[in-house]
Amino acid sequence: MSMAQLSNLISRYADVAAVPIRWLWYPYIAYGKITLLQGDPGDGKSTMMLNLIAALSSGTNLPDGTPLLRQFRVIYQCSEDDAADTIKPRLEAFGAECRNIAFVKEEACDGLTLDDERIRMAIAEYKPALVVIDPIQAYIGNDSDLQIAARARKLMRRIGLWASSYGCAIVLIGHMNKKEGSKDLYRGLGSIDIVAAARSVLQVERDELNPYLRTVQQIKNSLAPTGKPIKFEICPETGFRWEEVSNPQSEEQQPEISISPDISKHEFAAELIRQKLGEGAVESQEIISALMQKGLGDKTIREAKAALGVRSIRKMRKWYWVLTDEEINAESKEFTEE
Repeated sequence: MSMAQLSNLISRYADVAAVPIRWLWYPYIAYGKITLLQGDPGDGKSTMMLNLIAALSSGTNLPDGTPLLRQFRVIYQCSEDDAADTIKPRLEAFGAECRNIAFVKEEACDGLTLDDERIRMAIAEYKPALVVIDPIQAYIGNDSDLQIAARARKLMRRIGLWASSYGCAIVLIGHMNKKEGSKDLYRGLGSIDIVAAARSVLQVERDELNPYLRTVQQIKNSLAPTGKPIKFEICPETGFRWEEVSNPQSEEQQPEISISPDISKHEFAAELIRQKLGEGAVESQEIISALMQKGLGDKTIREAKAALGVRSIRKMRKWYWVLTDEEINAESKEFTEE
């Protein structure tokens, strides 16, 4: 093999630009990766996911309180419930913006499988931040495909490439099997290769003492420290609500907002600046340092600052950023504008 042929075949890691993991919901669901959400039938997996989808579509908050600051597109593919009489009413009850949620019309596809090219085409066309397949067992052409290692690896590799290529998060929802005595990680969707391909595995469990309470445990995380358990309640009288939220990392470690795959660095910087200055003036070095910790460069920060009309003012030999003229006027006796 010639050197020219070899150069077309291999790449050096020195030539690879390292990039940080991007999170839809830190540290549970990452962009460009596969996440498994599993649990016994009736434990609320779909209800929990519909609540999350509603929040994403309307741009409110994640379950841990993280503000989304914008709306996200989602593809929710479900075979077990009817779109008209079940799924849409639930989404609307959770406050979803249904214009941002789509699905592939299975009646027009003569059946749909997990690795169907039409799913890839829908992702490419709709450009969702999140794709949910519920449940995975319903979209397998042959049940044995999940049990045979080679077929399972090929299937998951294809789905993983879609997530990576289109920058979306893919969540596969699955029912657990009944292998008593097995570890939870191995009670999932068939071949262990399914779990191996997922970067995050979330498991919904019923509370032994409270029949309405569920706990979401992260039993695998290959990308970040394992997230703390999150609880939600499904009660006939009060409906769905998050019972307990806990940010798993410190403020410095946890991303402040989630970004959709198509948001630019300048838009990201602008959203962070708006958030930082939402309650008034902030020392310039503090805000620049915080943005640089998010991987933003000085040029991007300065351009986003200019686009927002942020002003620099001086007080007691220190420079501060402010977002509105009203703030400058209110402090005019103490501040000097740059």
